[in-house]
Amino acid sequence: MSIPPALTLRCAAPTIHFMRLSDRERNAIVSAVHVYDAHATVFLFGSRADDAKKGGDIDLLIRSASLGPAERRRIRRAICDAIGEQKIDIIVAADLASPMARLAQRSGVLL
Repeated sequence: MSIPPALTLRCAAPTIHFMRLSDRERNAIVSAVHVYDAHATVFLFGSRADDAKKGGDIDLLIRSASLGPAERRRIRRAICDAIGEQKIDIIVAADLASPMARLAQRSGVLL
């Protein structure tokens, strides 16, 4: 007895995200952000979000409605103090109205 095509289920392979950050670095980044907004979400995107790519800068999208430029500078400084001097690019977005924020979240890895 064969199963009718309408009842056939297809399962997609799970998406596995890799990133080139140690647990210590990931924890330092999230902790630094949560000092200024405990409800913020942080996404790593760019070359560090993909093991197959090369590149050393850390690109972060922080989803927060309450962080401004001063907090962004303080977060960058706190991250560098915790993990050492690095090139860190930070985008702060309250929503996904910006095309860059949409791309960063879609291609990024939630920390």
